[in-house]
Amino acid sequence: MRTIAGVLAFTLAVAGCSFKRTTPTSSGHVVDRGDIEITVIETGKIEAVQDVEVKSRVSGRIAKLYVQEGDRVEKGQLIAEIDPQEIRLQLEQTTAQLRSAEAGAKRSLESVQLTRKQMETALQQAEARYIQAKREYENQPALTDASLRQAKINLEQAQRDLELLKNTTHPQQRVQAEADLQRTKAAAETDKANYERLVGLLQKGYVAQRDVDNARAQMEASQAAYRTAQENYDRLASRQAIELRNAEQAVAAAQAAYDQAKARANLDKNKEQAYLDAKAAFEQAKEDLRRIKMEEASLAQARAQADQIRSAVADAQRQLSETKIVAPMSGVITRKLVEEGELVAALSSFSGGTPIVQIAQLGALQVTLNINEIDVARLEVGMPATVEIDALPDEVFGGRVTRIAPASDASAATGQAGGGDAVVRYKVEVQLDKSDPRIRPGMSAKCTIRVDERKNVVRVPIEYVGEDDEGYFVMVRKDGAKKAEKTRLKIGLRSSTWYEVLEGVSEGARLEKPPYTGPSRRGFMQAGPEEESDSGNGDGNGGGGQ
Repeated sequence: MRTIAGVLAFTLAVAGCSFKRTTPTSSGHVVDRGDIEITVIETGKIEAVQDVEVKSRVSGRIAKLYVQEGDRVEKGQLIAEIDPQEIRLQLEQTTAQLRSAEAGAKRSLESVQLTRKQMETALQQAEARYIQAKREYENQPALTDASLRQAKINLEQAQRDLELLKNTTHPQQRVQAEADLQRTKAAAETDKANYERLVGLLQKGYVAQRDVDNARAQMEASQAAYRTAQENYDRLASRQAIELRNAEQAVAAAQAAYDQAKARANLDKNKEQAYLDAKAAFEQAKEDLRRIKMEEASLAQARAQADQIRSAVADAQRQLSETKIVAPMSGVITRKLVEEGELVAALSSFSGGTPIVQIAQLGALQVTLNINEIDVARLEVGMPATVEIDALPDEVFGGRVTRIAPASDASAATGQAGGGDAVVRYKVEVQLDKSDPRIRPGMSAKCTIRVDERKNVVRVPIEYVGEDDEGYFVMVRKDGAKKAEKTRLKIGLRSSTWYEVLEGVSEGARLEKPPYTGPSRRGFMQAGPEEESDSGNGDGNGGGGQ
C-alpha cells in the first residue's frame, strides 16, 4: 500500500452518489470569494404531464384502427371500432322482447285502471253519502233542539227590541230633540236682542263697531244652530217611523222561524233510516274495491318483466355505442398496443381491460424523479431546475418542481451497499418550462434542482474546515509563522464542496488542512500511505467535518 505516492483520485459510485478524494498539496489554500450553490441532482424519465390508456368497455374483435403512433388526435375523435355485429343482433332480440312485454303490461294497466276508476268512484260516492247521513243522523236531535231554542230566543229578543223602541228609545229621542230645539231657539232670540241693542248704542257712540260685529256673528251662529235643531227634530219623526216598522217586521220573521223549527222536529226518524242505508252501501263498495288487488299484482309482475328487458335493451344500446372508441382527450398517440383483428377484453369491475392506444399531451412534459428522503426534505414546489437530456447532450432546458409526493414510493426503494436496509425515496415531478418536438416521453434526463445559493461570498473548501466540541475551525498560517493557528469560524450556507464564512477569516487568509483525528483507515478504502490518509480524508472534510 505504501508504494502508491503522489496524488491518487478515484470515484466510488454508491446509490447514485459519487465521492472524489484528493491528496492535499503543501501549498494549502488561500481564502477567496465566489459563489456557493446547493443542488439536488437526480436522473429520471421524461413523461407527459397528462397521458391516458384508452380501453374498450365492450369485448370483441378490433374491426378498424384509425390511428398510428405519432398521430395527433382531438377529443372525441374516432380511434377504433369493435365489430358490432354480435351486439347488434343481441339488441334486436331484446328490443323485440321489450315490445311484447310492454304491450302485455299496457293491457293489464288499462284493465286495472278502468276497473279501479269505476270502483273508486262508487266508493267515493258511497262514502260521501254515508258520512253525510251519519252526520245528519247524529246531529239531528241536537240541531232540532238548538234550532228550536234559538228561534224562540230570537223571537223573544225581537219582541223586547220592539217594546224598548216604543216605550223608551223613541220617547227619549223626542224629549232630547225638543230640548235642543228650545235651547237653540232661546239662544238665538237672546243673541238677536243683544245685537239690536248694540246697534242702537253704536248710533249714539257708546260702543265700538267691533263689539257690534262680534254680536252680529254670535247672532248668526245661534240662528244657524236653531235651524239645525229644527231640521233634526223634523227628521226624527220620519226615522222613528222607519225603525218601528223594521222592528215589527223582525218580530214577524222571528215568529215564522220559530214555527218552522217546531215543524222540523218530525224529521229525526227519517234521518235514522237514511243513515242505515248509506252505511250498508259504503261497506259493499269497500268490499268491491278489495278485489282489484288481484289484478294489480298481475300488472306489477308484467311491469317488472318489462323493466328487466328494458334494462337489457339499454345495456345493449350502450355496448353498441361503445363499439366506436373515441379519444377521451386531445393529444398524440404515443403507443399503439393492438392491431386490427385482435380480440380485446372489456374494462369492467372484474377486468382491467385491454389497452388499445396511449394518448399523451406532449405540450407539457415532466421528468419524474425518485429522490432520497434526505434530499427531498430540502425541496419545495416551485424551485427552479435545469434539465439535461441524454438525447440532446448540447442543450439545457429549464424547469420547475411542480409536485412532491406526500408519501414515500415503496416501489422505488433501493438496498444500501452491504446491508438490507432500503433507501426511502419520494416521487418528485419537474415540469419543463417549454416543450420541444425533439423531446419524447421515455427519454432519460438529469435534473439539477437549485435548493439555495450565495453570490460573491467568502468561502472555504470543505476539506479545510474541522469540527470539534466547540464548533467549526480552520488552521490559518500567518506570514512568517512556523505553525498554523486554530481559528474559530461562524458558518453560513454549506454545499458539498464549500462552506460560507460569516465570521473568523477574511479573504486572502492562507489555510492548511486540519490534522486528521479519526481512526486509521485501512482496507479497500485505503489509497496511500497512512500518513497521507491522515492528512486528507476521503469524505472531503478535515478533522471530522461534515
